[in-house]
Amino acid sequence: MSDHSVPPIPEKLAQWRSEGETVELLDGQIWYHDQGPKSDDAVFFVHGYPGSSWDFQGVAERIGSSARVVVMDQRGFGLSEKPLEGDYQSNFTMMRQADIFDALAAHLGLKSILLVAHDMGQTVGLELMARYEEGRTPFRIRHAILLNGSTLVDMVQPSDFQKQTLAGPSTALPDDMAWQDICNIFPGTYSKESRARDDFEEIITCQAHQIYINHGSRIVGGIVHYLKERGEDFNRWSRTFFEFKKAPMTVIWGEQDPIAVVAMADRVKQNRPVTDLYKYPDCGHWPSVEYPDRIADAIIARLGSV
Repeated sequence: MSDHSVPPIPEKLAQWRSEGETVELLDGQIWYHDQGPKSDDAVFFVHGYPGSSWDFQGVAERIGSSARVVVMDQRGFGLSEKPLEGDYQSNFTMMRQADIFDALAAHLGLKSILLVAHDMGQTVGLELMARYEEGRTPFRIRHAILLNGSTLVDMVQPSDFQKQTLAGPSTALPDDMAWQDICNIFPGTYSKESRARDDFEEIITCQAHQIYINHGSRIVGGIVHYLKERGEDFNRWSRTFFEFKKAPMTVIWGEQDPIAVVAMADRVKQNRPVTDLYKYPDCGHWPSVEYPDRIADAIIARLGSV
């Protein structure tokens, strides 16, 4: 693909990238963004698929100096390493991603966190929550906020892109995807209100650039095999979703999500009635991108959780 077919990086993404740093964790190069007052307590974000840390840029900006905010690009996403050799099992499992989050928390000296997790990251977050209940994390979780995600994979409505890539191998493609094909992954997962925004094209450009960099489009399809991993460990993660006891849990869901359908949120509430559930009828799959002010307000309101 010729570079002239790719639009410039929007300033908001360039700024976000310039503020982060890379560290070697578990033999890999991992990029993360760390802002706010330095302490051993932080808001710890886990992004989704096919997004990146940038999906929480607006949220982090609004939290400001209220708390330390740590957002990592998971392996295979954003500015973290994107290995082209091997397959999903050798590179990108959600168990491995959870190991990296544990390692980052230890590297930063975090002792307690307010966990915010979205989409694929919802399941990675639930794995961290399960480990916390088992006494196997370097931190305690003060509160968990879980956004749209298909951990309840028996209810998922996969997109055409997900269906196509799940039917193939989980290894890297031989060539980069066309820029427009990368962009086309996103719009259908946003609400009609978000698609009408003046800055919607800029949002998609930011998300697409996070895939495009370092040949990420060659592996983005293979990473879809996380849906299979969800099925294999369904009992562990659904049990945590339904029975988590060691901290309060809030669930926030965009009702126009065509893949992680809102009935999943209702199922969680039915099985765990103490769950604090909020549903946004004007939101799709990306609450932190579509309404960062609402997510930031929800986080700030819960910073006092002990």
